[in-house]
Amino acid sequence: MKKTILAIAVALMSSGAIMAQETAAPVKSNAGTTKQQNKNATPAEKAKHGANWATKNLGLNDDQKTKWEAAALERITANTAIREKMKGSTTPEERKTMKAEMKANHDKFDATANSFLTDEQKAKWTKLKADKQAKAKNKKAAEDANLED
Repeated sequence: MKKTILAIAVALMSSGAIMAQETAAPVKSNAGTTKQQNKNATPAEKAKHGANWATKNLGLNDDQKTKWEAAALERITANTAIREKMKGSTTPEERKTMKAEMKANHDKFDATANSFLTDEQKAKWTKLKADKQAKAKNKKAAEDANLED
């Protein structure tokens, strides 16, 4: 009888300790802000964050940083409106068209950025984009492999 009561008491105490633990910390992005904070940021804040990232990783000067931020703000603003439309009920054809519009906005941003980056900065940026794409492709392949198991 004593062993049963002791086992129940230990189980209750350990479950209470587990329940009292805080939730996991939010996932941090590369720049020290949480993904949730970045998701709730205004387009101007997102553009500024992107310009800071580019300054750190590509070595932009002040003029380039300003141009990057302006181009990013234009892209983010245009794509935000498209993303809001996508949240509604859309047909697959409409989604395909919207994705094409978003890609066009992204390509326009790339062209604008390439117009003021130096050759060295363009090479760095191209490498960073390729690495990001490879990482995403590997992540998708890993997720697909997990689904097959």
